[in-house]
Amino acid sequence: MDPTERRSCLDLPTDILYEIGNRLDTRMDVLRFRSVCSSFRSAIPAPPRREASRFPLRIQPDLFLRASTVYALETPDGAAGSGRPRWLLMLEESAEPGCMMILSLYSQRRIAHMLHKFPKVLDSRQSRMVEICRQYTLHYSYRTKGRLFQGVQKAVMHPDAVGSDSDQCSVYFIDEGGKLGCWKYGDENWSYLEVDGSDIDQYDDIVAYDGKVWVVDSVGQILQLQTSFRLRSFSLPIYDIGVSRIGSQTPTFSRRLVVSGGDLYIVCRYTSDGPCSRGSPEKTSHYEVFRLDQRRARWEEVTSLGDSAFFLCNCCSFAVPARELDGHGEGNCIYPAEIRCINFEVFNLANRSLKWADYSDFQIGLLC
Repeated sequence: MDPTERRSCLDLPTDILYEIGNRLDTRMDVLRFRSVCSSFRSAIPAPPRREASRFPLRIQPDLFLRASTVYALETPDGAAGSGRPRWLLMLEESAEPGCMMILSLYSQRRIAHMLHKFPKVLDSRQSRMVEICRQYTLHYSYRTKGRLFQGVQKAVMHPDAVGSDSDQCSVYFIDEGGKLGCWKYGDENWSYLEVDGSDIDQYDDIVAYDGKVWVVDSVGQILQLQTSFRLRSFSLPIYDIGVSRIGSQTPTFSRRLVVSGGDLYIVCRYTSDGPCSRGSPEKTSHYEVFRLDQRRARWEEVTSLGDSAFFLCNCCSFAVPARELDGHGEGNCIYPAEIRCINFEVFNLANRSLKWADYSDFQIGLLC
């Protein structure tokens, strides 16, 4: 055969297709892979059938783990009925196969008042969908209207690959008191981590990254969670340099982990005392962002997020490329959730400026 002759990807052996398909990270990638041709489609099963058998996943008799997906969606012109073809939204599969519930990114509540602006049918051949991240939440059974379980502030599932089986998964979570817990498939109940020889037993955030589960403790130290449900220290703490910069004697702190461009970041927020009201001069926030240098096992402060925007939501935090915001949001900015306010902060990391915006002014699809 002429070495310059190009072979079609349709000629790939079945075993190679299988290996490629099982390394895809998102359900949308799997759907696109299977849409190439019949040989690609037969190499791996469709994700909807897998997901339908996995979620909601029973943790306790009346407690279930539910999964939802954040998408950047581009619909055909006019389909959205508002002149804005791009959306940033969260979809959760309902009990009825093929049907989706649209949830608010910030409040996790079902959105009904904007459904008339959204297309009733999503056709992947006409609509461009980019999967941003997956999030997991614990809910009571549907007999109690599936309300959110308030005892857990964040949960992750591991392994989190598209092709992973439920009987191999574990659910790790941080409860409202900052304690770290775990539930393994088949367990009757969850258990809490016992910390030996450490004064620190409270954790701010947890994330699945680079095939592992990572947590950040109350002093900004990153730790890896081992399969034996033990923590291994990975980095030195982040010192609270933002306290002096914000100029408050009694600030509150929060730390969120964000995966962006294959790197792990931590966003430290320092907020002074003051009421939460639109444009309030009494309330001042300051943000510091650090990137994890795995080779040196340390945090490095960054002054730019590049072309990404960080969204800090209640049950998950994620990065969105600015091109997916279609001019309705800015790159190199941080958008935190403030569910008790009618407005929210927008922090520009380039000039370190903070402004307040009303939800109705922030037109990125169904964000409010």
